[in-house]
Amino acid sequence: MNEQVFKPTWESVETHGLPSWYDDSKLGIFIHWGLYSVPAWAEVTWELGGAPSELEWFTHNPYAEWYQNTIRIENSPARVHHNKTYGADFPYEKFADSFTCEKWNPAEWAKLFKEAGAGYVVLTTKHHDGFCLYPSEFTDYNSMNLGPKRDLTGELASAVRTEGLRMGTYYSGLLDWTTYPYPHTGDISKDYNQTYSFSDYSFNQAMELIDKYKPSLLWGDIGWPDKGIRDLPWLFSHYYNNVPDGVINDRFSCDWYDHMTAEYLIGRRSLEKKWEMSRGMGLSFGYNINEGDETVQSGRNLVRMLVEFTSHNGNLLLNVGPRADGTIPENQILRLKDLGAWLKKYGDSIYGTRIWHERQKDTLPNGADVFYTRKSNDLYAIIDNLPPGDTKVKLPIYTTELPIERYDDYPVPIKLKGFFGL
Repeated sequence: MNEQVFKPTWESVETHGLPSWYDDSKLGIFIHWGLYSVPAWAEVTWELGGAPSELEWFTHNPYAEWYQNTIRIENSPARVHHNKTYGADFPYEKFADSFTCEKWNPAEWAKLFKEAGAGYVVLTTKHHDGFCLYPSEFTDYNSMNLGPKRDLTGELASAVRTEGLRMGTYYSGLLDWTTYPYPHTGDISKDYNQTYSFSDYSFNQAMELIDKYKPSLLWGDIGWPDKGIRDLPWLFSHYYNNVPDGVINDRFSCDWYDHMTAEYLIGRRSLEKKWEMSRGMGLSFGYNINEGDETVQSGRNLVRMLVEFTSHNGNLLLNVGPRADGTIPENQILRLKDLGAWLKKYGDSIYGTRIWHERQKDTLPNGADVFYTRKSNDLYAIIDNLPPGDTKVKLPIYTTELPIERYDDYPVPIKLKGFFGL
């Protein structure tokens, strides 16, 4: 029995501090995997925040994991596709028969994520469609009862921890389309099941995840039922008492969180409060058969993102969207390996660093960008977009020209040991 340090009050919960492991890790792997991985279909449209209107976003949603909502919208391209491919009377829930995961090897996934240089993994244990990737005591609509008939969350948690990584659980507490049959086409803050029974359901399942898996991250999405806000101090204190170095994000409809979140073009970033960017390698989180190399970010671009976010006090939670059979698309594997190869060579400039409050970025006269990170008394200047052929760089913070080792066209750090400005 753990000592009960935190009480179920906001005053007590808010004494929790951000654990250093999270700030040190910089890179996490997000996994969107579920029944939506069977149709694996969405339009290729915009990044979140780039649509001309909310109606346009939901009708032409590029998120394949939102397939069930999109096909509920009359005459949406996804609805047309669904009717043509599966039939107008084919229910979403029947995709469970084809969510077989027969080629899934959790140990291979975990080894790949470690090779990518990640410090933690977050799995969608229940997305908005309500299907649970673990044997929930509160619903039969889960992966132990249907589809693969396996505890996907438990198997992955074991494999991830074997590789020395931390395991987190994503949980959709506000939206559950098994309890709300109407399509979202605008503001979703009130478009959900607002009964006390649903609020209790979300609370009980979140407590269940804590007790079963002791996740290092309790990753909520969109919000929490209004009728359950007063329950959150009980949920959070139970979590912190069982996982003292656990982390809670800012998507629980309350003022307390360990870190803020951003997603593509929306969300919050801060130099003072830790934040995390979650995004897919392309436009979707769930696997989308319509996305190819033209929309999937290159390894070089992913490195650039990681460098930029790290220098500005952020982490990168980079998503993987596996197929229904449990395999990860080859182009996603290649990107992860590219990112891992760079981190194996230059990870000292990322892992365990903190921001340099003096400045985070410079743009040089030759067009190169410089991002700064610091570790103790050492400063790293990470150079990107250096013109071809240049092997030296003149920084505005340093008096002499410095040599630089090139790594194709990827960003490359220069270490200023014992830098006087720190």
